[in-house]
Amino acid sequence: MNLHITPRPIYFVRHGESVYNVENRIGGDPELTEKGATFAKRLNRFFISELNQKTSETPKKVKIFTSTMKRATATANALELSSKPVYLKSLDELSAGVCDGMTYHEIDEMFPLEYKDRKTDKLNYRYPRGESYMDLIHRVEPIIFEIERSKDPVIVVAHQGVLRCLYAYFSKHEIKEVPFISIPLHTVIKLIPETYYAHEFR
Repeated sequence: MNLHITPRPIYFVRHGESVYNVENRIGGDPELTEKGATFAKRLNRFFISELNQKTSETPKKVKIFTSTMKRATATANALELSSKPVYLKSLDELSAGVCDGMTYHEIDEMFPLEYKDRKTDKLNYRYPRGESYMDLIHRVEPIIFEIERSKDPVIVVAHQGVLRCLYAYFSKHEIKEVPFISIPLHTVIKLIPETYYAHEFR
């Protein structure tokens, strides 16, 4: 797999706050809120400083991966770094199928059995015409290999479900813990992988 142990930072960050975040809706393809757009600008300043992009004669190479959804692309496109974002469908948020765009309260009212099944087994529960966390874990495997192969810093701007899967792999969490890992909005998670573990900074 061309893996290596060269120390380099890996950054995981959720997209800025979206309209659906405010409305507590799942899925969809909403735009950023004003607060989310402000975060994207601040994120750009953070990475310029963190990666010395404006002070070095030869800026460090960096790989930026993001999803194809508006809230993620808008956040990633705000990064004025030495590389442009690579848009990957495999980094799109977990598909909620027929429940896409609904609140959990609405799901409970319209699909009470589905709501109960999800609470019983969040890892394996699959939304009707949608995905489960196990589906998502298999979907992001190729991205894990790309991150592992890279000797340059990597920035992943994606969604809570996707980042739970990626973070769990690099931080050695068990699969059963994936759906419950905290990936807060407007927070950068920095990991520096070493031989058997990764140092974490937030």
